Amino acid sequence: MFSKDQMKIIELMNTHMGTNHRSKPYNLTKAADLVQALTLAVAAYRDYWYYETTLDNIIGDFDESLEHYDPASWFYMGNAPEKADSLAMDCASALSTAISKFGEIADRARNNLELILKVVLTAPTDTQNEVLGCAYNIGAEEIEEKLEDLFEALDDAEYHTPIPDNFDTFLKVLKKEWSEFAHGV
Repeated sequence: MFSKDQMKIIELMNTHMGTNHRSKPYNLTKAADLVQALTLAVAAYRDYWYYETTLDNIIGDFDESLEHYDPASWFYMGNAPEKADSLAMDCASALSTAISKFGEIADRARNNLELILKVVLTAPTDTQNEVLGCAYNIGAEEIEEKLEDLFEALDDAEYHTPIPDNFDTFLKVLKKEWSEFAHGV
C-alpha cells in the first residue's frame, strides 16, 4: 500500500505537522485495521463521489447560465464551437476535464472500498460484527449485484464532510440494504 518513500514522507508529516496519518500497511486479518481501512475507504469514496457530483451540477448550472447570459456562445458551443466565445469554451473544457478526472478518482476509491468490503465480508462472524456492527452472509454469486445496490443506495444517502459521520451513514445504508443477509446481531 505504501512505498518506503511514501512511508518516510508520512512519518515526517506526522512528526513535523502533528498529524497522525497511518504510514504502515493494514493487516487485513485484524478487526481494528479493517475498521480503519474501511472507514477511510468509505470516506474517500464519499468525498470523491461528492466532488464529482458537485462538478456535474456546476456543469449544468454553467450551461444554463450561458443559455441565459450568452445565448450565442451557448448555441455555438453545440453547433459551431469555433464561433463560441473562447473564455466560455475554456470554462466548459476545464469543467469537462475536471469531472472526468474526479470520475476516475471516485471510481478508484469505489474499487478500493469494494475490495476492502469483500475482505470484511469473508472474515469470520466476530470480525464482521466488530467492523460492521453485524455479520452478513452473502454468497459469492450475489455479491456483485448486492454491491451495486448498496452503492446506488449510498449515492442517494446524505453526504457528510466528517469521516465518522460518513462511516455511520454507510453502516446505516448497509444495514438497511442488506438486512435480509444479516445474522449474528
